[in-house]
Amino acid sequence: MTSALYAPVVEIYVVRHPADRRGEDIAEDLLAHFRGDRFTGLLDGVVDVYVRSAGLHGEGSAPKPIPFPGRPDAQAEYVVVVPLLGEHWSRAAEDTDDPWHDYALGIRQAWEAQGPQPRLGVFPVMLTDTPLSAELDRLLGGIQRLAAPGPAQPEALQDTQRRDLSQGIAQLVQGNRKRLTVFISHTRLGQHAPAGIIERVRAGVRGTRLGEWIDCHSLLPGTDSTHDLLDNAADGVMLAVRSDQYASRQWCQKEVLTAKRAGVPVVFLDALEAGDRRGSFLMDHAPQLCVGSLAGEEADQAIRRALNLLVDEYLKRVLWCSRRQSLAAQPGLDIDWWAPQPPEPATLSQWLRDWLAGAREAGRAVEDARPRIVHPGPPLGEDEIRVLNDMAIIGGIHRGLDITTVELLAARGA
Repeated sequence: MTSALYAPVVEIYVVRHPADRRGEDIAEDLLAHFRGDRFTGLLDGVVDVYVRSAGLHGEGSAPKPIPFPGRPDAQAEYVVVVPLLGEHWSRAAEDTDDPWHDYALGIRQAWEAQGPQPRLGVFPVMLTDTPLSAELDRLLGGIQRLAAPGPAQPEALQDTQRRDLSQGIAQLVQGNRKRLTVFISHTRLGQHAPAGIIERVRAGVRGTRLGEWIDCHSLLPGTDSTHDLLDNAADGVMLAVRSDQYASRQWCQKEVLTAKRAGVPVVFLDALEAGDRRGSFLMDHAPQLCVGSLAGEEADQAIRRALNLLVDEYLKRVLWCSRRQSLAAQPGLDIDWWAPQPPEPATLSQWLRDWLAGAREAGRAVEDARPRIVHPGPPLGEDEIRVLNDMAIIGGIHRGLDITTVELLAARGA
């Protein structure tokens, strides 16, 4: 396969003045997060992080230049700069002959010079409680910064910044500045759900820059409620609050199925108290976090972890879609389904039905076909693949399916 498979989609550059030591922890945290296992299922290097701090030509010089989009040395489709604005950079920027003034100026000019489809995102972080110098404020202070937790939201600063940055990167790659909306799927039934859990979830969403969609608040009188409900379930991200009777409710099942088939990231917040007598296979194959036995601030922390995971899952989906487009354009790479998530019966059944209908309409024989499905990692287990192959064989595809991840596809070179 060509080297385009390994080209980065996003490169993140964390920039700090070497004397602003307060920014070291932030840089290390972002390095660990974006180089961690959260995004490895897309191929290593799809998103990567670099720190620009040490002078390129020794002490007193500016760091190595950032390869902004459009430059000859640019490799990534999108570049994200996180300037850590501290006291020493603030003072250095006042001297127009200082290389750190020119470094800030270069970031500003590259940001301003973009066309209608930006490929450069700048997300400053404040390291100091004192106002910036007039010059650094003019250059970078006016660009909206990553959020900090408020007094009513006792969240770690790093969690807030990571969530804000993931959301900002996803919106940059999508070319969409609309607020990411969390669809809160829940049931009003059940006597054993933790007291006030839905109110806590809604308060948790309101403490972020995420939007909220919940039927009791968002459905407007006189509208087609069924259409609006399913339309919103197929957009954004879904936080499914799984209380005792949630899995057996028809509309909860319909919401989750709609989201999964649309490729919408789903995270389950386990709020079981007495237990779940029935369960549902539609509720599997998605990340789950537990809040059922927690109370107070511990419950709020679990909700925030779920929201942070949702935003990262959303960014992962956006990166996958971008990578999929570049892979699909490569000659000789014949893929029948670029699945946004590892396939499961709930999603494969819909795709299989459509694929069979299209093949038969085109007059293609399906008996000897072996459709290839590529999805983000991690790979499915042998028994999971066996069940999906059984579905294909029952549908008339006698050779079954070729199901693989993008990493395994690269490893076998086809």
